[in-house]
Amino acid sequence: MFPITDTLTSNYLMKLVHGREIRALIALTLPILATQLAQIGMGTIDTIMSGYVSTQDLAAVAIGTAIWLPTWLFMAGILVALTPMASRRLGQLGFSKIQSDNRQLKQALSSLFNSAIVVALLSSLLCALALTVIALLIPNWIDNANMAAISQDYLLAIALSMPAAGLFLSARFYAEALNAAHRVTRIMLLGLLLNIPFNAIFVYGWFGLPALGGVGCGLGTLCVMLFLAAAMVFDIRRSFMPAGWSFSHIWRTINWAEIKQLMVIGLPIGVAIFFEVSLFTVIALLITDLGPEVVAAHQVALNVSSLTFMLPLSLGMALTVRVSRHLGRQQADKAQASAWLGIRLNLLLAVLNASLLIVMSAWLSRWYSPDPSVQTLATYLLYFAAAFQLSDAVQIAAAGALRGYHDTRAVMVLTFISYWLVGLCSGYWLAFGALQLGVAGFWIGLIIGLSIAALMLGLRLRVMANKAIAWQAQPQIISK
Repeated sequence: MFPITDTLTSNYLMKLVHGREIRALIALTLPILATQLAQIGMGTIDTIMSGYVSTQDLAAVAIGTAIWLPTWLFMAGILVALTPMASRRLGQLGFSKIQSDNRQLKQALSSLFNSAIVVALLSSLLCALALTVIALLIPNWIDNANMAAISQDYLLAIALSMPAAGLFLSARFYAEALNAAHRVTRIMLLGLLLNIPFNAIFVYGWFGLPALGGVGCGLGTLCVMLFLAAAMVFDIRRSFMPAGWSFSHIWRTINWAEIKQLMVIGLPIGVAIFFEVSLFTVIALLITDLGPEVVAAHQVALNVSSLTFMLPLSLGMALTVRVSRHLGRQQADKAQASAWLGIRLNLLLAVLNASLLIVMSAWLSRWYSPDPSVQTLATYLLYFAAAFQLSDAVQIAAAGALRGYHDTRAVMVLTFISYWLVGLCSGYWLAFGALQLGVAGFWIGLIIGLSIAALMLGLRLRVMANKAIAWQAQPQIISK
């Protein structure tokens, strides 16, 4: 009857819904971001502290980090399946967060955490074994004997930390799914602070211990991981588990159906993340013949770009929670709106990140290494990192939303095509082919691969969101 009034009301309601969704996304993103920055900050501390021992120590730690980080993220990818599963179950039960006095709710969700711990221990042992084998083989791949020895011992120390890392990750993703990411943040920030003295004890030989240089970073990480696992599991047990819960309950009540579901959803996520991050590992290994200065500069640029990546990544992880929660409540339209809103927000963040990288690249490079040749090359590579911020932001937001839809296999396939078949192949051709661009060729290949990933994952998200809306509307159509 009053179309103008109706239109104004509709626009007002839409803005109100978007405003609420933005606030919800920001509330989830900020603590996840703090956790991610603390996590990547540990790698930054390793890089800086080893860089001030020697360029060879920095390069050796860079190679070791490039190997263990994909392994860690593969395990994290498997366990991150706990987030959409727990978030959707919470939505199905009609809650936005777990309540401290609701024993039935705790019981309904605790079996998921139990299953995640089983998956965490199994996957962490597999990762530890893989890192040990790779560490023993490293002298066959690196001609510089000193660099090979430092990388080998550093990796062996990291391998010992994998079971503790698995326990921490399972507790972390469980807490984030239950809107308790701030708990993870507090513990992770404390772990970041502890990483400095733990590193210094072994790297520089405090308290009469031998100065181990880059190898000491691995032992410092081991100590921090043990702390993080113990603190996080203790907090989860106290706040989110039924009274009397202990590790013995896990083995007495193994739910193989949940474990299978975690693996079905999580394994493709882990493989997809491995495809992305291992690309940087392969690049680091391919450029070792170009000299330790090139490897060190590549690591500096990679570490800085990883820091800026934490902001869009955190929003992508928040999108997983929000999309899952909406789908659990049978609100496919809100899930779709949240997904595209998240992509738009990530694009804004990408513009900010790119601007900061362009303006601060030279200053940031000086922070990492006193070697002028490393500083110059790292500054140059950071301009390429600024260039791929937009496509990287879109692809990580789309992938996060698709995980909320439990559509993880498609993400795995599309990322393999984008990163390896397009990104690595084009980068190798640019680096060592006719143009002979060296390490810069690989960074141009990354820009190409990430752009293809953004396009394909965006199209896939559109398909899945429309399918979810059509599926939800189907019973209403039948009933009519």
